Amino acid sequence: MYLSEKYKIVPMFSGYSLATHDTLMTSDSINMKNYHHATLLVQFDDLGTASPIMYVHSGATDGALTSALTFPYAWGSAACGSATADVLGTWSTSAALTITHGTYDNFLLVVEIDASIMDLDNNEDWLTVNFTDPTTGCTGQVTITAILQARYLSGPTATALA
Repeated sequence: MYLSEKYKIVPMFSGYSLATHDTLMTSDSINMKNYHHATLLVQFDDLGTASPIMYVHSGATDGALTSALTFPYAWGSAACGSATADVLGTWSTSAALTITHGTYDNFLLVVEIDASIMDLDNNEDWLTVNFTDPTTGCTGQVTITAILQARYLSGPTATALA
């Protein structure tokens, strides 16, 4: 069985420019109602001299940033292309993760989101990543791919996007 037959693989951002300096720099939203868990693989490229802040939210609709989530994350131990780029460092948690430009350029960030931390009591099934640019000086790109664990044995065939 292929990994893609067991898990749903969803592109959320692809080379998104952090230089847009928008108040909201939101990813595609994932409807988590059919999924237990999302693992986000986040790659930053060519970060300049400012540090964007990453948030993860649940919401009742596509794109809604209703409830900020505190999420576990770990960085790769070195920049991509290095011998230990695939070795994750210490796990931490954050609700507002500063992506330090001089430290994490071209590093892999892994974020784990269990659906149970979302505000499901208020029908907040949608998961969205948002970046802010507190200094309006951010540059570089971000790519995010989500790997979703299905709730049902039938497999992850339907779309998780709006």
